[in-house]
Amino acid sequence: MYPISETLKVRNNFLDSYLPVRKKGNDFDWELITGLVLSHALKKQIRQYEFDQFQEDCKARLIKLLDDPGFWDVLQRMYFSNKDIYKISPLFLLFKAQFKGSGKVDLKAANWRLGTLFANLLESFSLQDPVSDKLNFIEQEMLEILNGKLKISEKSSFNIEQPYLPYLADAFQKDMKFLAAHPQYMLQELVNTLKVYSFAYCAQLALNIRDWKNGEPKSKPLFFILDTERASSERTKVHQYGYKLFSAHSEQLFPILSALEVLQREDEKRPLWQVYSDSVKFSDQQSLLSDLNQYLKAFADDRKLFPTAPPAENIEVAFDRLQIVALEQFKDEKTERGGVNRRYVKELESQICSEFIKSRGRAGRVLMLNQDQLLLLTNLSIGMNEKLRLHELMMEFEQRGFYLDNQSRQALVSFYERMGNVERMSDSGDAVYVRKTV
Repeated sequence: MYPISETLKVRNNFLDSYLPVRKKGNDFDWELITGLVLSHALKKQIRQYEFDQFQEDCKARLIKLLDDPGFWDVLQRMYFSNKDIYKISPLFLLFKAQFKGSGKVDLKAANWRLGTLFANLLESFSLQDPVSDKLNFIEQEMLEILNGKLKISEKSSFNIEQPYLPYLADAFQKDMKFLAAHPQYMLQELVNTLKVYSFAYCAQLALNIRDWKNGEPKSKPLFFILDTERASSERTKVHQYGYKLFSAHSEQLFPILSALEVLQREDEKRPLWQVYSDSVKFSDQQSLLSDLNQYLKAFADDRKLFPTAPPAENIEVAFDRLQIVALEQFKDEKTERGGVNRRYVKELESQICSEFIKSRGRAGRVLMLNQDQLLLLTNLSIGMNEKLRLHELMMEFEQRGFYLDNQSRQALVSFYERMGNVERMSDSGDAVYVRKTV
């Protein structure tokens, strides 16, 4: 199969995959997105069954079962008036993700984009129904009514995108399995887990976006501090390989991903590293190189870039040129294109990353983890294990895109000791074990 689109045409910059933000319209409804993710993971949907009808069905069944039918008014206040029924089981969150026709239209494009991101991180992974433990008789009856209305949905409603960051997809699948094994913790922390992963995905995508020659991406160092620490100037890793690094790389996301859109075939969307890998393995290198050179010349002419550049002599040089012209067209921030790219960066920081970016006076902006985020990352990283050694725990943090320097690691151990979930076998760092709090 031809490794790129057979109809390469110069067009306006366009983005339809891999990045969940656009230059505007990024107001995310995280509860709705949570319902979308659960629906995809469980392969089940609620279709044409309104929440009000569910309430009436619960009333009809429970009045028959209750000794005092008037007790329904108490139950209505307990479970429905404030929607506390969503706290019973993750399955009830499926009510938040109903759509009748096009999910992108019914549930809004911004929510659909994040749903697509998580669906493709999950790939073919699926969950068994979360075990709804510790339910009382009434809650079990309500859940039984809901189960009778769920529709099997084996086929994904989302566009298929090959995961750009396979290592992050592996971590996300493990974490979803862990959360499903602890339903109450899932109810408490699933939204926060999705926020952590949406940030980690966008940050790691930015750091990997130009590293397309070496096959599958790997987790790139990105350093955070704890919210209890000072961001002093000697924290080299925090300042050089933290927010400053992320900010510089995030400016390259829209230019390179919009260039990738031109290369995509009609089938499954592929990352740039996969398109390049497929291209260098293609049997007819000359015809492919000719098509790429024709496109590059037409693009440079249209954007008035490098008019005297010679044709690329091989596929690697052609992809290098594609990256260069993609970035060069946005170089002047005073132009309309430069303004568009700036809005993409601004929306990414404000809508996806704001909970992790903090201003620390003269130290400027840094990437920071608060105590709730640390506990969540700790529990997810330990997962199905009872405990992990500290260095093993840090490796799990790093797979998810969160790096800590030595000073932050010491502060983290102190935090764990205050929480009472650390075991010291000796004074050696390797003999420090951390337990999860779930």
